[in-house]
Amino acid sequence: MTDVDLFSASRERYLDLVDGVFCVGNADECDHYVEDGAVRIPWRGKPQPEDLARVRSLALCPTDAQLRTAVLPSYLPDLVNLRSLTLPAPLVAHLTSPALTSLVIGNPDGQAPSAPLAADTALPGLRALMWVSSYTTPRLPRVADPLPPLEFLRTTVTGDGAVLRQLEDLPSLRHLELVDLKNTDVVDHLAAPLRVLEISGTGRDFPVARLAAIPTLESVRLNGIRAELDCSVFPALPRLVQLTVLNSKRIVNVEALLDCPALASVVFVDCGNPFRREGKALFRSRGFAHLDIGYS
Repeated sequence: MTDVDLFSASRERYLDLVDGVFCVGNADECDHYVEDGAVRIPWRGKPQPEDLARVRSLALCPTDAQLRTAVLPSYLPDLVNLRSLTLPAPLVAHLTSPALTSLVIGNPDGQAPSAPLAADTALPGLRALMWVSSYTTPRLPRVADPLPPLEFLRTTVTGDGAVLRQLEDLPSLRHLELVDLKNTDVVDHLAAPLRVLEISGTGRDFPVARLAAIPTLESVRLNGIRAELDCSVFPALPRLVQLTVLNSKRIVNVEALLDCPALASVVFVDCGNPFRREGKALFRSRGFAHLDIGYS
């Protein structure tokens, strides 16, 4: 991470997945957490007494058979310093914690609970929620709704009016990641002065120019933008420090980025080489703190 990687720094701060990381499950299910330094607790086991106060971040990794019972570990209320929890969607309906600040919900099978968790009352201290799914359905409102006053949210859109209504109800948002946006003009549904925005998976008619209506943006990450991406929109963002564009082929007017007053980090990867040789030389001469356009 570079000094101007505001996107990663914001994610790490809100998700709080760094210190006191434990995982619950068998060795195979927890393998990638243990490789990163987490302490594993067997699914039918429990933390050592000396670890109860150490657990700050916990990942629940049940097998399919264990998940069918949809029962949370009984010791969760004893984890007095638990702030970040990762778990599969079927377990969300049983969750309650006034102290939890970060929640990552996985959706391995595309199924939704019978009713969404009223997260505004069950998790009143929650400030970050990440919805991770390879499926377009269900979407977050069928798993957790209403939401508390989040500052960080990652969610799938896919034109779902319920998702857009959730965004309208979150003026507290500062970091927003939107997946499978298609052509939705989501700016009309944002009530928050965002600092960090990621958009991935748009249609060919997505209104990129509407980004100019969010002048508070400091970091923008665009991935899989099928619409034309006219870079002349970015000088309208006076606080923009970091711009990352990935897997987007219809890019025009990249030279407009040189007029962005605060831009310090520029990354373009797999974007059809919009800079050409002359543009790459020009950008390299401008002294950006971080420039990655060699494989643009």
